[in-house]
Amino acid sequence: MKKVVLIAGTEHTRETLHEQLESYIGGIAQVESYAIDKGIKDKIKADIVIISTSLIYNEAILFIEGVSKVIVARRVLNYKIIENLLFIPEGEKVLFVNDCKETTQECIDWLKKLGLNHVEYIPYYPGCELKEKINYAITPGEIDIVPKDIANIIDIGPRLIDIVTIAEILKELNVYDEKWEDATIMYLDKIVSLAKKFADISKEKTRAFNHIKVVMDGMKEAVLAFDNKGKIIVSNENLKFIVGAKGNIVGKSIREIFAGNNIIEFLLSCDKEASNLFEIRGEKYIITKFILDKDNISIATLKSQKDLEELEKQMLKDLYRKGYYAKYSFEDIIGNSIEINYIKDIGRKIAKNDLTVLIEGESGTGKELFASAIHNESMRKNKPFVAVNFSSLPENLAESELFGYEEGAFTGALKGGKKGLFEQADGGTIFLDEIGDASLKLQTKLLRVLQEKEIMRIGGNKIIPIDVRVIAATNKNLRELVEKGEFREDLYYRLKVMYIKLPPLRQRKEDIKVLLDYFISKKDKGLKIKDEVVNILINYNWPGNIRELKNLVEYMVAVCNGSEIDKMDLPLDMLHYDNMLRQDLKLILDIIEDLRKRGENASRRKIERICREKGINLTEQMIRTRLKELEKMGYVKSQKGRVGTMLL
Repeated sequence: MKKVVLIAGTEHTRETLHEQLESYIGGIAQVESYAIDKGIKDKIKADIVIISTSLIYNEAILFIEGVSKVIVARRVLNYKIIENLLFIPEGEKVLFVNDCKETTQECIDWLKKLGLNHVEYIPYYPGCELKEKINYAITPGEIDIVPKDIANIIDIGPRLIDIVTIAEILKELNVYDEKWEDATIMYLDKIVSLAKKFADISKEKTRAFNHIKVVMDGMKEAVLAFDNKGKIIVSNENLKFIVGAKGNIVGKSIREIFAGNNIIEFLLSCDKEASNLFEIRGEKYIITKFILDKDNISIATLKSQKDLEELEKQMLKDLYRKGYYAKYSFEDIIGNSIEINYIKDIGRKIAKNDLTVLIEGESGTGKELFASAIHNESMRKNKPFVAVNFSSLPENLAESELFGYEEGAFTGALKGGKKGLFEQADGGTIFLDEIGDASLKLQTKLLRVLQEKEIMRIGGNKIIPIDVRVIAATNKNLRELVEKGEFREDLYYRLKVMYIKLPPLRQRKEDIKVLLDYFISKKDKGLKIKDEVVNILINYNWPGNIRELKNLVEYMVAVCNGSEIDKMDLPLDMLHYDNMLRQDLKLILDIIEDLRKRGENASRRKIERICREKGINLTEQMIRTRLKELEKMGYVKSQKGRVGTMLL
């Protein structure tokens, strides 16, 4: 058996070429191999000596003893690994790194002959200087030479011995006739396999491109993709229709397609994301573009302003159909008092930002009205306004209603799952009414939503980001609930970023007449109300606030027989309350008498304090009014100074 020795420059090359030789002649010759970089101690005796490259010939020949057939191998790139190069983005600058200038250029030429010319090759070898940022490097096993800051390195391995050199070795071994066919099949198998992969990838690309083209042509928006020089890479039929282009425009410059310089400047600007309104052939379009940094490709969409307006109208119709809209504005908040005008002014300021709001107020003071008004004054006004009342939401349904659920999450879950109210409010506002009635368990989940701006459906494992403004309202004192341990302190402060305290109707009595006229006019524009009735209602305490007042108007309009509401049109309990006012007068008289008996003067402050102790809500101003009434009736006489009021 003849002996064949391989001499390579490096150990990596030796291992690769030794394996290749074994696959071709391992059964008919004894194969040995040496690497110069590892050192060769003894002289080499062999029938055939193969030197891996002419670059090491002068050094390798010194180790050969005796008469041997010396073959300098011709080398080609490793076809098996070349497929990895197909996935480098088109037009990318790529370093080809090898140990010397000659082999580097030789490899680049080979790659171009193979059709791998979709990238720009830059030769790099010892002594070269890298002058620009490069993302990719290809090397035939010379990884140590690759510059350190290259992000993507593709090692295609050492070049292999070519088929011509294999044929020469077979001839020297006198087995050419019997082994050539096997060697050729083995060699071609790698090339055919690579060609098949090329074909498969090409077919897949064509199929994918055709599919994408069908999808793009079916889109209502016009779509355009182009490189940093303005060369069009992809477009759809709608774009061609808008610009009036015919035939294939891929490969053309956007300068040939768009007439206006302002559009071209916008498309080629360095802004990563931008949107602007332009006129094209008499129609207005909103052009939105963004840049894909990795591929240095810009994508632009063109949408008709008319289509966008129609879409916005349709979205608003859908919101109204679902009931996800805010019914009220600040103009719907009736009243001229200092208190209500101050609160409306604060509300308008709060609406301009996007922070969480907490509204506190007694039942019937108009918390949902204010929440609606804030939404309609905000930048989210054309998005959903979703209201949920915790006092009417059962504990066992609260979580699924708010956060939704996946199919099969529980018995009775709808097929396909269901969006929760937070998801349905995405982009808009969610109004959490009576938040003080939420359980501690639910409060914990709400806190996470406020902190992370994301939810997870029941039975799901996917985090869903949400963009929702939260407005919460309560008729309870949350601060007291926190102190009792019935409301989470961290949630309280998360909610109370912006804060509104609505005054009860009894603190804005000057608005009662305005509210009466407003509610009556909505029911019957010709109906009037007597001053006597107005005075009774102004003196009423209004525990149910504006809601109670509105309901009272409904009652009075329904029972009134004439064109003017009088005292007899009031409900019986209201008349009874009016009669009780005499009891208020009697109470004041009793207090004055008690103070007189104790030798104390009867000041309004003392009378107010004693009334408060008895649970009667009479302010000093209200006491002054009643004392004047008693004075007119002849029961008391008011004195100046410390003497106070005296009984007559």
